[in-house]
Amino acid sequence: MRFLTHILVLVTLLIISSASLRAQYVVDWAQTYGADGWDEANTCIELRNGDLMVAGFAKLQEKNLWIVRTHPNGRGRWGKIFDEYFSSAANSMIQDTDSNIVITGYATRKREYQSNLLLMKMDTDGNLIWQKTFGGDGDEEGYQVIECKDGGYAVAGFTSSNLDGDPNWYIIKVDRNGNMLWDQQFGGSNDDRALGIAQTYDEGFVVTGHIGAVDGGRKLMSILKLEADGSDTWSQWYYINDWCAGTSIIATRDSMIVAAGYTKAYTITDYDALIVKTDMNGDTLWTRTYGDEDWQEATGLIEAYDNTYVMSGFTASNRKDHSSFLMMKYDKRGNLLWTHSFKRKSQDYAKAIVETRDNGILLAGTTLSFGKGWDMAVLKMQPEDRTDLFFSFPSDTLSTTLRKTLNFEMCLNSFGVPIEVLVSVNGRVQIIDNDFQKLTAEQRKTGCDYPLSYPVSLKPGKNIVKVEIIDYKNYTFSKQIEVYRLPGYDFIR
Repeated sequence: MRFLTHILVLVTLLIISSASLRAQYVVDWAQTYGADGWDEANTCIELRNGDLMVAGFAKLQEKNLWIVRTHPNGRGRWGKIFDEYFSSAANSMIQDTDSNIVITGYATRKREYQSNLLLMKMDTDGNLIWQKTFGGDGDEEGYQVIECKDGGYAVAGFTSSNLDGDPNWYIIKVDRNGNMLWDQQFGGSNDDRALGIAQTYDEGFVVTGHIGAVDGGRKLMSILKLEADGSDTWSQWYYINDWCAGTSIIATRDSMIVAAGYTKAYTITDYDALIVKTDMNGDTLWTRTYGDEDWQEATGLIEAYDNTYVMSGFTASNRKDHSSFLMMKYDKRGNLLWTHSFKRKSQDYAKAIVETRDNGILLAGTTLSFGKGWDMAVLKMQPEDRTDLFFSFPSDTLSTTLRKTLNFEMCLNSFGVPIEVLVSVNGRVQIIDNDFQKLTAEQRKTGCDYPLSYPVSLKPGKNIVKVEIIDYKNYTFSKQIEVYRLPGYDFIR
């Protein structure tokens, strides 16, 4: 296992700038991890128990895939190097529905020159379950992995194992055990790479990246829609400027597509961050860029608890001697709500973003500071104003009639968006509710965001009523009480 170093001064040197008059997030904590050499984080996740995982590579002579697991406050638990290959790195990581960790990236075998797309599964203690490599005589690399609704995994990346040897988009679908189900290549005789992938409500996929133009090496951002079997439905490319690329893509809760990336004119050196929203047919709804005289790129994208879009990235001087973590937030109509940059006397690059269970933001990347080399860097942001999801039942006792049906009332408060409520009586689901109307501030006289009322059928005697609430991050909160239906009265305790 690789030695972990925690440099706590990172958080004390942050300077936050915002496009709004009031910052919506504040710094919770910051940590760096590394030892001698060059250490970089390309991806991060929050585990279901609240711990965090960060992955990328550690380099002494060659790059080797490195994973770090931490406590929720960023304090390290362990770090693990995978040095089976001559060179390897992790670019994307998820926790699947079985609570295992799936990672994609690349691996180069010893005494070989080309790299292959790497896909590996492990448990949360870092014990390897299986690993697979995919590719041919050229180079391959996976940039993003997702879990599919059928339990398999899909990966977006590139391959140069083709007739002309130039990189093409490479999308593969595997089953739960990493066995190939299908693969697809898209591209021409230029540098074409798929950098982000998401699954849509129809079990198809949307993919973004860049395609090389034929007129002098310029690149165009592209979005591709695939069916569940990998066949292409439509594709769109975007000529915002001479040079564009999509780095991340999501299928939103309202069945739209949002992609983020960067763009620049061919005659200038600095980039601007880019965000594009389309419908499911690929028709553009809006396009926005964010930038100034410096260099800005968007590297990651999430849909946040309040149905907004938050991008990770970095902003850098054109000399590239200083760079900073960057966050940008847009509403559903494309209005810029705020930006945060975290300026230090260093070079800092944010590569990944996730929203945590407490509605915070986790940024992961790399930092070069104080002449101590490159280290993994993780920054945790916390909302200034937040409310935990909680729900309360009615009073301890109720006077009712002898009717078999009880109007069961409860109050749900949620900082985010509830997706589904399940009400079970004696182990059998009686109510499934996924239609919620949040009260306005004027309506919330009792401080209840979502007042809920359900008619449940009771048997004579003791009944167990269990309520399960699934929120927008697919977390489940549950609570149960005993309800007695007795002659003459009912009461709840």
